[in-house]
Amino acid sequence: MNGKYTIREINKIPELLKKAKDYKITFDKNKKYTFVGCGSSYNLGLIITKMLKKYGYYSNIISGGEVIVFDTIPETDIAIFLSRTGESTETVKAVDNFKKRNIKTIGITCTPDSSLTKICDETFVFDFANEESVVMTGSFVFILNFLLNGIKFNDIANESEQLLLNIKNYIDSIDLKKYNHFVFLGFDEQYGVSKEGALKIQEMAIQNVEFHEPLEYRHGPKSTLTEHSIVIINSKDTEEELKLAKELKEFGAKTILIGKNKDIDIPYNDGFESPLKMIIPQYIGYKKALIEGYDPDQPRNLSKSVILD
Repeated sequence: MNGKYTIREINKIPELLKKAKDYKITFDKNKKYTFVGCGSSYNLGLIITKMLKKYGYYSNIISGGEVIVFDTIPETDIAIFLSRTGESTETVKAVDNFKKRNIKTIGITCTPDSSLTKICDETFVFDFANEESVVMTGSFVFILNFLLNGIKFNDIANESEQLLLNIKNYIDSIDLKKYNHFVFLGFDEQYGVSKEGALKIQEMAIQNVEFHEPLEYRHGPKSTLTEHSIVIINSKDTEEELKLAKELKEFGAKTILIGKNKDIDIPYNDGFESPLKMIIPQYIGYKKALIEGYDPDQPRNLSKSVILD
């Protein structure tokens, strides 16, 4: 149970990000977009939707499941379907619901000749980012960076190399055996980053996880904090988040503040730094899984695609 594929795919992130300049998606403020996905792909859509709205674009996010169960179709000009394997049944089936309304469909996947590539009007296929492991790691970081570059291009490849080393050194210094409760906090698009972060640790290490807005955490959820809790704040470098971190430490929790000159130094860059923040929970999930005797490459009860009859 050495998670050899998972760690290889995390280590590959700087190499993937170097390819970002070779691919381009363009968003138009005169068009309405809807992102469709499941699991981590849904979280990708959630983050990019928050970012598009922030910069004056019209965007929605909806799960493939909601589309196929309720035929819910937001007012949309272009629907973008996210699936690493291109085979997730709910996402693939949802394409038909949009096409029946003559809505343009774009698929984003890492698998050539997949079902998604065959039914969408256009596709982006990032086969170099495909993964052996079940859990999305490097591919998530790359696709998020790719989508964010459609708003404003940011070259984060060189930065990611040193950051990956810094993250490993920091996480390796924590005795993860002591912790069984992981809380992620973030505002706006950082809420999406937090949601995905919680999912990584839940998938790989089968841990008790939560995600909330930072200040909302005071209003009830903090009742479950113990000395076995780690709280990770995906900060927007605000004073209130710093105060919250200090407060939660007083309750005995381990807090990790991610921000400018903080525990993990990733300055807030209007959300465009979000792909870099995703490396942290991916590595925590990998390490904690090994400690607990789980195989992060093949998590319990999971497969790379949810394929339904």
